Amino acid sequence: MMKNHLYLIILSSFFLITCNKAEDDPMIKKNTSLVIKAGYMCGWGSGEDSLIISSKTIKYVYSVPAKSQIPEINKTRLTTTTEWNNILNSINFNNFLNLNYNSCNVCVDGCDEWISIKNDSISHQIRFGLGFKIDSIKPLQDILIQLRSEFRN
Repeated sequence: MMKNHLYLIILSSFFLITCNKAEDDPMIKKNTSLVIKAGYMCGWGSGEDSLIISSKTIKYVYSVPAKSQIPEINKTRLTTTTEWNNILNSINFNNFLNLNYNSCNVCVDGCDEWISIKNDSISHQIRFGLGFKIDSIKPLQDILIQLRSEFRN
């Protein structure tokens, strides 16, 4: 009898864990039009960047508005299937929709970072202090940091 209860607990735990995976999120997997945009901007015209990530391409733009209207870096490359799957697996769209960050550090010449996720029917954006880590999206933030580093070099 005790053995059956232990088996039931283990089986239930397995189902709970696998049901919580981002790849099972229908808002992400069933919609190939998903676009992730991210970037930062700082006051005093010191600079801004943006990443636009889709299943097909990743575009990075970095500019220093105080110096020129022409971006210093403007690069685009194809998104690999493995990379796209890693990005999708780093997102739980339902959790992201519940985030409510809306800082305005740039309003007082500080820096803000922003992330926007959009599909055909839903769009949500958050804005927070540059470098601030948000536990529920840390895997996505880590990927964004890696992509910025790749494109800036």
